[in-house]
Amino acid sequence: MNHITSTTETDSLYVVGRRAALELLEGDARRIEKIYIAHGTHGDTIDRIRIQAKQQKLAVGELDRKKFADLERRYAKGENTQGVIVLLTGVRYYELDEIFADTATVPLLIALDGIEDPHNIGAIIRSAEAAGALCVLMPQRGAVLTPAVFRASAGAAFNLPVVKYNNLPEIIFRLREEFEVRCIGLAGEAGESIYEADLSGPVCLIVGSEETGLHHLTRKRCDLLVRIPMAGKTASLNASVASAIALFEVKRQRTT
Repeated sequence: MNHITSTTETDSLYVVGRRAALELLEGDARRIEKIYIAHGTHGDTIDRIRIQAKQQKLAVGELDRKKFADLERRYAKGENTQGVIVLLTGVRYYELDEIFADTATVPLLIALDGIEDPHNIGAIIRSAEAAGALCVLMPQRGAVLTPAVFRASAGAAFNLPVVKYNNLPEIIFRLREEFEVRCIGLAGEAGESIYEADLSGPVCLIVGSEETGLHHLTRKRCDLLVRIPMAGKTASLNASVASAIALFEVKRQRTT
């Protein structure tokens, strides 16, 4: 898929961690406004960050430990920064029409319904990008791309478009009617196993939170509900784990 022009931007965002910083430098450094490194922080990755930043003429600020700790308290949200905090100029979101404007692959999308935990969101984005998804759909309110999400995604959040929606049932309707995409919800009580479902065509997987699952109207709008068979005593899977299983089942069906 070609590069998609941004349509919406949020306020500046801080991304934390050495790997996340390097992924961003090697991916789309134009998003970086400034890199902050704690005084005395060393290592091969730090050296690579400094070299990349210098080559791309990006500002690097070395802060004393007290000032860096203040920055951590305000923006890291408890995440381990590893001595690196990156200020982005803005996070970009995309319109659904743009996602389908130029794609040569059978569409695979994943929509989050009520998932707000940043580690789950980041892990789902990571799995979706690895499985070749076109995008992740997230609610306008609740789920946000925080530093914890970027860190949990291991850089994937820089490479996978994110579409923000106001109303998931309406998005499901559009996917089905405008883009001929089947919307398949993950539900533990569903009668059909995900391994029995035909996932070879255009598909949007929809995953709900572990606490409440899919919302009632979301369930009604889905073309199909499927479950992941469980052999042990555990009643359900973590949302990000369930998403990864479903995403790679789609990939498996399309490559066998």
